[in-house]
Amino acid sequence: MALSHQSVKGLLGTVIKNYSEESVRENGYDLRICGERALKLRGNAFLPERPSEYEEVEFGDHVELEPLNTYLFESCEELEMPNDLIALMTLRSTLARNGIVAPPTVIDAGYRGKIAISLTAVHRVKLAKGMRTNHLIFLRLDEPTVKPYNGKYSGGVML
Repeated sequence: MALSHQSVKGLLGTVIKNYSEESVRENGYDLRICGERALKLRGNAFLPERPSEYEEVEFGDHVELEPLNTYLFESCEELEMPNDLIALMTLRSTLARNGIVAPPTVIDAGYRGKIAISLTAVHRVKLAKGMRTNHLIFLRLDEPTVKPYNGKYSGGVML
């Protein structure tokens, strides 16, 4: 079952850390992009052995995304997902209407840390630090999982 506005508001401070009350939406929470840098992916990956090469891009008050390039940002928020809660992450429609695409992502039960946000620009676009980019829809599992997330991206590792 998807969580309502009031249920998501109840996650602030426990599941969602470094939150903004304005980011609590009708049926979810909007993640914001932060950090001192973004990673611009350069490709040349050989999966699963070798991840994509990247270059660091300074992220001051804003960052300019070049067309047909993918960038990784870190969320302002940190999540501490309990073993009975997952989240689906989708792109906010405001960004989609302005030529940005992003893969849908599952945030697993048991995950802890910041979220790596992947954004690809179709056209040149500037993004402001702290802006809301992705929407989380929280779903309660029928029972706590016996296999919570414990992978290499724990703690918010971007790549």
